[in-house]
Amino acid sequence: MLRGLIFGAVVVAAAAATAFATVSTTDYKVSVVLASATNLHEGGSVQVRGFDAGTVESITPVDGQAKIVMDLDSDHAPLHDGAVVTVRWRSLVGERHLTITDGAPGNAEIPSGGMLKGNMPQPMELDQVLAALDAPTRESLKSLVNNLDQTVGGHEQDLNKTVKTAGPALQALGEVLKGLGTDGPAISGLVSQVEQMVSTLSAHDSDVTNIIDQLSKFSSDAVGQRQALKDALAKLPGTLDAANKTLGDVPAAAAKANPLLDDLKPATEKLPQVAANLKPVLTDLRPLVAQLRPTLSAAGQLLQNTPGLLDRAHAVLPGATSLVSDLGPAVDFLRPYTPELAGLLANWSSAMANYGGVGHYARVQAEVGASSVNINPGIPVPGFGVDQKPVPGSLVNQPWTDATGGGVK
Repeated sequence: MLRGLIFGAVVVAAAAATAFATVSTTDYKVSVVLASATNLHEGGSVQVRGFDAGTVESITPVDGQAKIVMDLDSDHAPLHDGAVVTVRWRSLVGERHLTITDGAPGNAEIPSGGMLKGNMPQPMELDQVLAALDAPTRESLKSLVNNLDQTVGGHEQDLNKTVKTAGPALQALGEVLKGLGTDGPAISGLVSQVEQMVSTLSAHDSDVTNIIDQLSKFSSDAVGQRQALKDALAKLPGTLDAANKTLGDVPAAAAKANPLLDDLKPATEKLPQVAANLKPVLTDLRPLVAQLRPTLSAAGQLLQNTPGLLDRAHAVLPGATSLVSDLGPAVDFLRPYTPELAGLLANWSSAMANYGGVGHYARVQAEVGASSVNINPGIPVPGFGVDQKPVPGSLVNQPWTDATGGGVK
């Protein structure tokens, strides 16, 4: 009975594996000779480096051994010298599959139809397990089987129905086991990654605890600020309305700005030319700016001394104002005699302008003529006039003439 159940499970798993076997369309085929082909079947999967790479095309007996022809995908072809085929268990129900370990990439390539080396570990069969049990254990197992037979006795129909009903479940179990066998490397990698992640989290336990505490504090603060958030959300519609109104006014402002920009366009187009003309001017201004630096420094020093000068001038100005006020009558009296005073200063300066090796000297030239006092005292020569006592201001706005009536030379 137990062997029947095992055989049925094997048949169901084999049928499920056959239904989902992939069909290769490539022409790269290799063969291997094994001692037996137990639990291997046509259409079974062939793996290379843990990935499905092809299927078993045929199994034929040759001299008491099994010759297996494998059809491989182009992605895993060609193989290299030193490649080995190994028979491995695919799932717990007894199905097996072939795994190819390729040779070194630098080795010679194996052409299609080539023969590979085979490696088939000796499996442990159920009969061998039973034979390895001692006599008391075999008696106990026999008693267990007898009790099981008595238990199911008379319920064969129910058991058959149960087995039939369990067919889909066994098929699903076969699919699960098939997935586990096919994705074994991926599941192993996933477990390794999970273990590494757990180890990392364990190593940073204090950091994780601190993060959780900070998140808890943040949540508490958020709860405490719930009313403030509520008020802010209550004000949000009004803010959005104001923003919407402002954005609504933007097109009108833009429409009014367009004519202004159009008017500015001619001036803007002239800016590059103006900038080009300004470049030589700015270049010529560099020496002037450099020369202005001492002047600006002196002006700065002058401005520093100006407050003290103004303070001192403020004390002097009252007296100077009084002096100017007192000199007013004298200036008013002397103002009509300005031409005579200017002439006196000019004549005096001209007379004292000569100088020699010992300094300035005055040269006096006496002129004697028809108007001389000794020749004709008090009697002007015809054509000449002399005013001995001119009225103050009488020479104002009068032309400057010499004795002959000529103008200023």
